[in-house]
Amino acid sequence: MPYAAIGHLEIRFGVDELEQLAPTADEGESLDSDKLEAALTEATAEMDTFIAVAYSLPLASTPAFLVTVCCDIARFRLWDDSASDEVRKRYEDAISWLRRLAKGEVNLGLPTQEGGSRPQVAVKRTAADRVFTRESLKGF
Repeated sequence: MPYAAIGHLEIRFGVDELEQLAPTADEGESLDSDKLEAALTEATAEMDTFIAVAYSLPLASTPAFLVTVCCDIARFRLWDDSASDEVRKRYEDAISWLRRLAKGEVNLGLPTQEGGSRPQVAVKRTAADRVFTRESLKGF
């Protein structure tokens, strides 16, 4: 389930902009809700790649700032190659914040996975010690 809804996009960016990004040919509807939902779903998937580093997914609740980040990423995706500098900057800022979240520099105010510990990777050595070292090859 996306972190934001079409209504959040309407509040943040206005119906006029959304009509430019996702017009519909259907009588009585001004927005292509499928296109908007797809952008929000893609934005959420992109966000989850960062969030999953520190938090178990799905999140128990959605902090308000994630709604903002989701909207900015979805807007950038909707503009595609025509994104203005402002839209691109907001996207880059959102990704930068998500990177900081993944590094643990900022948090969501929610419990992190495994009580705050980051996932550990077990390392298993499968090769023997080196036969030829700098010392054993000295003089050759």
